[in-house]
Order: sequence, then structure tokens, then C-alpha cells
Amino acid sequence: MTQQPNADDSTPAIAASDTALGSIVHSNTQMDYVAQAFRDGEREDPPSRDEYEFGQPVYATETVRGTPHAVVGVVYDTRLVDPDQGRDGPRLSAPDQEMFVPGYVNEKQTMLGIALLGTAELDADPHQHSNGEADGDPQSFTAVSQSMPRWTLDIDDFVYALSDDGFRQFHTHDGTLKLEYYERLIATADQFGPEVALAIVDRLRRLTDADAVLDVVEKKVRWQSSESRGVLR
Repeated sequence: MTQQPNADDSTPAIAASDTALGSIVHSNTQMDYVAQAFRDGEREDPPSRDEYEFGQPVYATETVRGTPHAVVGVVYDTRLVDPDQGRDGPRLSAPDQEMFVPGYVNEKQTMLGIALLGTAELDADPHQHSNGEADGDPQSFTAVSQSMPRWTLDIDDFVYALSDDGFRQFHTHDGTLKLEYYERLIATADQFGPEVALAIVDRLRRLTDADAVLDVVEKKVRWQSSESRGVLR
């Protein structure tokens, strides 16, 4: 897939001002993670719902063998967790035991399903704090890989909203538009795979001039979806 993007890669891809959406709490597979969205009281400026909407590009930062990376993904699912639902009261594990099971979280939570798309090397150390929060100068992507990451994110890693410039750089770093993760994304996002792929196509239409390539991708998504479950006609 080749077509020139409509902007250069001189604009920083990530910055300390990027919105922190939440932190990693669980993984389903090597490519499928769950982040807990920050709530009021956990951050001075917690994210609003539209900042972690379906199809929102995201990233976390990791240092691997001394090289700082951004791990890029996309929100493909959102789930609400109410720990009080179905709770009639504390339950004892047995009549003669003083131990309550299970433990409950007292607050309602919003969980974000995140499918990884690939990685990018950064041009400077993001200076992560011990809690996983990045702080430092704006950084650009110096190398991009849309292959499956060989290493994992960590519990409590912060997840940030990826800017339009960062999303464009991730797809057009070498001057051509690439979506090499396409088949993997469809498999990871499962029932929402076609919809999240189309959300990415729509975003890239705004950010690049690669309409011809994106038309081909969109037709492929809609054809595969129609063949498998008869939707998105």
C-alpha cells in the first residue's frame, strides 16, 4: 500500500500534555489489554468519555534494552463494572470461618479494551516516573514497526491518547501508508474488528491524502464482514 501522506513527520508524535486515559490492569493476550479509565479524584483533569471513545488511538511508553518506545494501540471496547450489582451483602466462605470472600471494589469502573497495533522508537527518553507517567519534551517516532510486539506492557502502565500527528506518523513514517496490522487487529478485536478497522480508515482519511488505498481497505473490510456475518453492507 503506497501513497504519499499529506504532511511531513517533523511534528512531534507524543508530548507530556497528552491526555492520560487510564492504566493497564489486565491482559487477555499478547495483543489484547484492559485499562481502567481514570475517574474524578484520581487525576486533576480526568478524561471525558469522548477522549476514550471507540476507535481512539492510544499509546504507552516502555524502555526496551535502553531504547525508549511507544506502544501504539486502539480502543476497541468499553465495559462498565458495577461491583454492587447482584451483591446482597457480605458472604462467609463457610459457617465456621471469619473470612469474607470475595473482596469487593467499592467504586464503579470503566474498562477499556485495547488492541495493540505496533511500536515506534522515540527520539528521546520519555523520563517515566515510577508510577508509569511520562514527563518530558515532545518526541517524534524515529522508527515504526507494525509487527506484533515481542514484549508486553506492565500492570499500572499509563495509557495516553495518541494525537493525530502521532497516529499519522505511525502509519506513514517512511513516506507510504501502511496498515500491516490489519489481519491481526481483526482477530484481536473479534466481533468489533470490522468496526474498529473502519474507524481507523475514517481517521486516516482526515490525516492523509491516501484515499485510493483507504478505499481498497474499506472495501476489503466490508466484503469480509459481509461474508462472515452479513453486516456493514
